[in-house]
Amino acid sequence: MKITIIIYIIIFSFMLFLLMPMFFIALTSFKKYGEIVAGIIFPTTVTFENYVNVLYAPGFRFLDFMINSILIAAFSTLMSTIISFPAAYSIARFKTGGGTLSSYILSLRLLPPIIFALPIYILYHSINLVDTHIGLILIYTVFNIPLSIFVLKSFISDLPIELEEAALIDGCSRVKIMTNIIFPLAMPGIIAVSILNFLACWNEYLFALILTFKKAATVNVAASLFVTAYAIKYGEIAASVMIAMFPPIVFMFLVQRNLVRGLTLGAIKR
Repeated sequence: MKITIIIYIIIFSFMLFLLMPMFFIALTSFKKYGEIVAGIIFPTTVTFENYVNVLYAPGFRFLDFMINSILIAAFSTLMSTIISFPAAYSIARFKTGGGTLSSYILSLRLLPPIIFALPIYILYHSINLVDTHIGLILIYTVFNIPLSIFVLKSFISDLPIELEEAALIDGCSRVKIMTNIIFPLAMPGIIAVSILNFLACWNEYLFALILTFKKAATVNVAASLFVTAYAIKYGEIAASVMIAMFPPIVFMFLVQRNLVRGLTLGAIKR
């Protein structure tokens, strides 16, 4: 009994430590500028002025940045899933690349993104993809594919190959097997990968900052626009961060069951 209590205390302390930054940002978003600068932790008077300034500031439409983030994350997730699934199936079933290709592909994702920033910007500038939706969609897709292939490959490998052998005997082609048999069975893993890709696109900041200015800027870039040459608008930054956190939090609550199911099923060994 005592051990159980200690475990709960440790878990609660750990969760409190993780949620403390979010709680501090939430408090800051309801403070006036004077209280923020003075270092007052709890606001003496709750104000929604920061949220009003973010949502209704003249010449600054935060909802446009929100729409950009949703469109870019959705299309990038769709493209990376469509490309990763057949690649993962090929590696899992035909040992494409000698069984080590998936590890090499994953190693590309482990490299720091900053080393690609300058060459990608030069390339995008030469082909007029800077500050475009398709530019961010392409770069996010490229960076999401390695992890998608690695996760889907392990998931497909755990599916019984006897189903495919029976389908081959019945005259099914490999394409039909992949689309009509493996794809439905791998749906929990595909959903899990799609969720992870969507959240990765939503939270990405480096390339969104470097490759966009206004037309295709995301919510993460919008928050940085409140850092001006004359002042740092801490309240507006906190309010924009809270607004930007709301969609993925709601999204995670809605799909967390599918995410856990997909990740755990992919870990089952035959």
